[in-house]
Amino acid sequence: MQLLRSSNRQILNLSEDNELGLGGEARIYLLPGPNALAAKVYHRPTLEHGAKLAAMLANPPEDPTAGQGHTSIAWPSELLLSRDDNQQVLGFLMPLVQGMNPIIDFYHPKTRRREHPLFNFLYLLRTARNLAGCVAALHARGYVIGDLNESNILVSDTALVTWVDTDSFQVHDSANGKTYRCRVGKPEFTPPELQSVTFSEQDRLPQHDCFGLAVLLFQLLMEGTHPFAGRHFGPGEPPSLEQRIGAGHFPYARASGPTQLPMRAAPPFESLHPALRQLFVRCFIDGHAQPGTRPDAATWQNTLEAAEGDLAVCSENEQHRYSSHLASCPWCERQKFLRGLDPFPSRQAVQLGQHLHHPIHDRPRPASSHRRLGATPLAAAPTTPAAPPSALLRWAAIAGAIGLTLLLVAFWIWTIRLTLQHR
Repeated sequence: MQLLRSSNRQILNLSEDNELGLGGEARIYLLPGPNALAAKVYHRPTLEHGAKLAAMLANPPEDPTAGQGHTSIAWPSELLLSRDDNQQVLGFLMPLVQGMNPIIDFYHPKTRRREHPLFNFLYLLRTARNLAGCVAALHARGYVIGDLNESNILVSDTALVTWVDTDSFQVHDSANGKTYRCRVGKPEFTPPELQSVTFSEQDRLPQHDCFGLAVLLFQLLMEGTHPFAGRHFGPGEPPSLEQRIGAGHFPYARASGPTQLPMRAAPPFESLHPALRQLFVRCFIDGHAQPGTRPDAATWQNTLEAAEGDLAVCSENEQHRYSSHLASCPWCERQKFLRGLDPFPSRQAVQLGQHLHHPIHDRPRPASSHRRLGATPLAAAPTTPAAPPSALLRWAAIAGAIGLTLLLVAFWIWTIRLTLQHR
């Protein structure tokens, strides 16, 4: 496939040999050459694709980590055109993202312990801060992410963040006043006021992004727990996650309703810095009735930075970082709650490979544990060694021959006696 670069009219040859990925809307290719670029080519390009991309190129956001040589927002850099006279927009070029992993790999405890065992709570806080910084930069340029969820965010081992799939954002073109909407969204990241709307018919606002951002930050800092997941003890069937969001049942605040309690497996909400807890309540409780009161991304960024600077180090395990308002290490307590499974294993444990094993579940079982409960132990077996199989077969053959011979002899004697009797 041959396409034309809009900047210098260079012809690009893209083939399956340099394909990086395939999605429902487009294919991603590695661009041959010294520059770290990727090409996104739509399956069914439209005029709207071209107009939206042109508006994005005319108003790029400021990248928060550009000074560190890192791309936080994989923004389109130029258009890819067809080679015919129409020169239709078929796709675009963007920075190539390498050496990063999906954000869920870091906030999911099991995957983090296996793939990134030294990524401690300090790095989770820094990831959250970088995440909020990206959203703040996008909002400052008038963009709304819309479909804000875990699937379009990548994270490095040093807590740097990159947003991908940026052409799905809601884009407002100030030149013609048109808004190109984001047509999709995940219910678990969607604010209550948008739970039942058709996204293709809805202009979204930064306050809608702020709800999804708070959900993602909560999952990062609370071991992957969704903020509206909880134990239901009221009448009837437990409501779905979308219903809980719609009803504002945030189980970590009493004002959310008397029928929801936090998940037992979740860390204590009180382990978070007090300022962060206040922002979560402000977003999920106050923001339920008044969406405009939700903390914006810049507020999250500043508060997370302050919380990071207020961390203490555990005397038992330096990988345990926690808010200094606590009297003791919550991660040591959590390790006890998890029966020895450390959420942030020490460097020594990682070096020895101990972080991959559960100290209780992986303990070798005694041989007797395989007996049925209540079964009587078998008597001791004789100590005389058993004869080899070949010897047993030989003795069996000899015994069979002797038995047959005796049977024939008895039959012969009986026949002779019967004959003598009839003479």
